[in-house]
Amino acid sequence: MRILEGEMDLRDETRSLEQARAAIEPDQFHDRANGQSKTQDDLHSRTQNVIRDIRAIPDGDQKFVKEINIITQAAAAMNDATGILKRPDTGPEAIAAETEAIELLLQAKRSNPNGGGGGGGATPGGGGGGTTDEAALALLGPGSNRNATIEERGVRQMTGKTQDALPAEFRDGLDAFFNAVESRR
Repeated sequence: MRILEGEMDLRDETRSLEQARAAIEPDQFHDRANGQSKTQDDLHSRTQNVIRDIRAIPDGDQKFVKEINIITQAAAAMNDATGILKRPDTGPEAIAAETEAIELLLQAKRSNPNGGGGGGGATPGGGGGGTTDEAALALLGPGSNRNATIEERGVRQMTGKTQDALPAEFRDGLDAFFNAVESRR
């Protein structure tokens, strides 16, 4: 989750830096983009550590094939973003690589733990350069439950309930208004 949050923060910073690019000195832009590249590289290293930790779990390679594949794809997107930011480039290509990493991390976060891993076919484990079915539109908090249901609650109106009619001064004003409208006809 912290890697996901870090990646989302980095993407926001990349967008901000790209917007400020024309207003700052080229050396300052280069330094800030280089700092973002280092941050991206750190997130990539942390992602690699997660993969290593999953594999260290007894039978982790067999039990978490799908998750390992998705996180590996996210790490590859992060590696791409690191190289792009090193150029320095904070434009659409960098944003796209960071967004791809975020979407893959979200997909890994939402993987069905009972769904099993990859399987046969041309791309075992679901790998390949396809698209994700989830958009990284919002960061879900660590306690979020994607499968939660919204319950209808019986909430009653508590204000303005004692009187259906308007106060006297409003009624008088509305009467005067409508009388004036009708008299113009």
